[in-house]
Amino acid sequence: MTLRSVRGLLAALTLLSACGGAPPRPNVLIVVVDTLRADRLSCAGYERETTPNLDRFAAEGLRFTHAQTPRAKTSPAVASIFTGLYPHGHGVRDLLTPLSEEVPVLAERFRDEGYATGAIIANFVLSDAFSAMSRGFDIWVEDFPSSHGVSPNHTPQRLAGSMTDGILRAVGLSSDETDGAGPAQPIAQEGQPWFLWAHYMDPHGLYAPPAGHDRFRSAKPEKVALEPERREGALTEPWVGRYNLKPTDLIDESSFDAARVRDRYDGEISYLDAELGRLFDNLREDGLLENTLIIVVADHGESLGEHDYWFEHGRHTYEATCRVPLLIRLPDSFEDRPLPGVRSGDVSLVDLAPTLVELLSLQPLTQPGAGVAAGRSFVALLSEDRESDGPVFSEKVERTEVDGAIQAKAVRLGDWKYIRRYAFTNAESEEPVLRSLSEELYDLKSDPNERVNLISFDVNMTSVPPLDRLRAELLAFCAEDVRFEELARELQARRDSLELSDPETLRILESLGY
Repeated sequence: MTLRSVRGLLAALTLLSACGGAPPRPNVLIVVVDTLRADRLSCAGYERETTPNLDRFAAEGLRFTHAQTPRAKTSPAVASIFTGLYPHGHGVRDLLTPLSEEVPVLAERFRDEGYATGAIIANFVLSDAFSAMSRGFDIWVEDFPSSHGVSPNHTPQRLAGSMTDGILRAVGLSSDETDGAGPAQPIAQEGQPWFLWAHYMDPHGLYAPPAGHDRFRSAKPEKVALEPERREGALTEPWVGRYNLKPTDLIDESSFDAARVRDRYDGEISYLDAELGRLFDNLREDGLLENTLIIVVADHGESLGEHDYWFEHGRHTYEATCRVPLLIRLPDSFEDRPLPGVRSGDVSLVDLAPTLVELLSLQPLTQPGAGVAAGRSFVALLSEDRESDGPVFSEKVERTEVDGAIQAKAVRLGDWKYIRRYAFTNAESEEPVLRSLSEELYDLKSDPNERVNLISFDVNMTSVPPLDRLRAELLAFCAEDVRFEELARELQARRDSLELSDPETLRILESLGY
């Protein structure tokens, strides 16, 4: 399938549909899974069979192996999916900043083209009061029926089974209204195409899979200190997300069994996979796969001990939290669909919106010349497995940290990853001065867990890294972030304000690790 043939087919479908001679424009379903690591899918080579249903889905479509989130936190990542902009472009840098009304969003473009639009979310932090992401959606569902009894902190959420029920009702395949899991009636009128975003919360911590899916057991425990010491030469502080531990995970008063916690994380993925399988089966049986484009992607991953960072996300720009699964299934009605397969070109969550805009001939979200802040369409990568045209970026933003490190920026080109960390210092000036704290370079092909910093170690490299280009690309990316120096102080002030005005919301955010 070529780019020209895809766009030509869609144009023909649109014209014939207007004449009553062809199916309507394809429906679009975007499934965003919170906190799902790319390497935990069994189709990606994971040794456990965690995702048999996603494996079958991937076998019918395209699986991208080098997909990246721009920020390993939900709100900034999701805003990037629906605006086609990196966080410094759309302005959502944390979980407490709503998306500005001045930033165009994908749902508006679909609605302008006559689509019915709907969203069902399971994560409390995406509530419209915090995110302001309901714009463009005709139907917005943010009920959280599991808001009580979810240990350890009664965190409001919606579980995967309820999410699938809501989606089936939204697309007209169910009339069950047992828990208010979705709209009271289908979001689209008969014959009208629909655009639906479904945000699953599982497998976000606390990892608590249903009994039938808590089926993985490690051969032996892995003892980890609750307060681990910083390793010599480590660039980051160790951190344990204790809110994602259960009392039964403790080995003694000062340590826990990390293997058992990872078992439960895998169990959460198994539960999610079963519910997605139920969704796909219903869509197939009703014939909706014939004319529905489906994207399954994560907002970010999860660190399960890499770099001594346990059961959390957001503090680093390493691959454990920044590489995400991305599966795309084009409609059966695309007569010239690409053959199913794997795509290894670099793509980012910010590239999804411009890709859909190009595929479906929607009005662009960003203007030409938007710079590094804007994503790029990867329609050309759908038909062949080749390198992409440019780098992808990730960032980490913290209010404060040991050594005063407040930000990290990362750029990846293929299997080369370059990270620079920054700090403020008042050593020679009354005003804080931003300075580079460290540099990291990794060859992800030979070192996927980013253990050997090639800048710091005298090692033999089998190939020459494009270090000059990586540095230049990252500096250009940083230069566009005009609020870079003020950001940490702004985020701290916003959190302090919430602590005074709404301490219960702050408690919930903290219980989620935010």
